[in-house]
Amino acid sequence: MQLRVLRTATGALLAGSGALMAAASWQRWAGVCGWGDVDSAGCLERQDHRYDVLAPAAPWEPVGIAPELAGASLLVLAAALLLLPWALTGRRPGPVSAVAVAGAAVGSAAMGVTALGSGLSGEVVEPVGGDVTIWVWLLLTPVVLVHLAVLAHGWRRTAAVLLVLGAPPVALFSYAMGPYDARPWWEAVSGLLVVAAGACVVGAGPAGRRPDGAGSSPASSTSRAGREEVPTPPVR
Repeated sequence: MQLRVLRTATGALLAGSGALMAAASWQRWAGVCGWGDVDSAGCLERQDHRYDVLAPAAPWEPVGIAPELAGASLLVLAAALLLLPWALTGRRPGPVSAVAVAGAAVGSAAMGVTALGSGLSGEVVEPVGGDVTIWVWLLLTPVVLVHLAVLAHGWRRTAAVLLVLGAPPVALFSYAMGPYDARPWWEAVSGLLVVAAGACVVGAGPAGRRPDGAGSSPASSTSRAGREEVPTPPVR
């Protein structure tokens, strides 16, 4: 029961994070870039890194509340990361894994604060820890998610794989790269993948139990059979 509640909470956090990132994408691209449209003058201009919602760098210009939404998304994702080892594997992480997960969560939260602060102030806010924080976020988050994907099973493994694909650090070096600077609507793709991961976490059932005798040796099966009580015939 407790594990079910934990997975529901984790799935809800992931869904919330993904929805916020998709909303940030809408703020950035809606009205200037139709889905699949990359050639119009307005869309080409909006692809410039000057309008990035994550890890902004000068010169930079916010679009609506896109940076605030993206920052909030990373903060919610940081909370979900802390619960993921239990939600995906059903057991407590070891010391090394716990430190790695905590580092990924701190990196995500720090980058979220950076995006949120930049949006609220209208100018670039450097992350606490500078480039070290950025590289921890970029490198450690995918490593943690891949490790969890290896440990998880069934729908929980599917959730971990979707998180690997949807993680902003992975997106920034793959489908977020467009023909000019940023690919239109990449944040929405990332957000929808994270929402799907949350649905998989919530929908995943408890770890299946092996049926009696499954995976056991013939000798052990014979031993169990030998211990079975032979019924006594009725007295006539």
